[in-house]
Amino acid sequence: MRKRFDRRQAWVSLYTLLAEGLKHPDERLYRDVSRGTFASELTSLTNTLSIPLPERAGDRYPVPESRAAFDNEYIALFEGLAVPYAPLIESVYRPWYETSTSTGLLSGPSAADMQNRYDAAGMSVPEAYAPDHLALLLEYAAALLRAGEHTAYLAFIQHHLDWLPALRRLTDAAEANAPFHSYCVATVYEMVATVRDREGITQPDSDTVREMCDRARTHVE
Repeated sequence: MRKRFDRRQAWVSLYTLLAEGLKHPDERLYRDVSRGTFASELTSLTNTLSIPLPERAGDRYPVPESRAAFDNEYIALFEGLAVPYAPLIESVYRPWYETSTSTGLLSGPSAADMQNRYDAAGMSVPEAYAPDHLALLLEYAAALLRAGEHTAYLAFIQHHLDWLPALRRLTDAAEANAPFHSYCVATVYEMVATVRDREGITQPDSDTVREMCDRARTHVE
């Protein structure tokens, strides 16, 4: 029982760590990445869970000399400071429809579903983030695991994280030079792909991934 709990806690910690890596950088993240603390913790957790990592696992990431430059890398890769870019918001990868209550393409059906989930759980959404921003989705997955809601967690993986192959493809094609943040995307992709493989959850096929990429490119133009 203790070993099972420790592995569950390792999964919770890994989701939480990667969520921090995909939020707007703050001073703490910049310090942890610069000093190699983030890489060390990531390597320890992925080793514990036998998750394959992309190249440069455990290396100290190339980091700019200032936090402002580090922040600019994030904005360039994920928010369009350089184009093409790779948005971190689920809605732009989904079929989208306009309603009388819509506030734009960043508030599509998946955002509405996540907002309902947060409301039901008594959780608040930070003002700087869409409800279906990847960092928040990873935190929500961690919360399900922490609560022992394994069935709900697997359903969440299937229905809210199947766009990660499209995100990784857009990240690989992005103009920005953002090695740390690109690595975080690749690692999240590998982590969730590992879960899907071990739990028998089918990966989206190549046509579906291509359609998601096309929607994302169209929605953010």
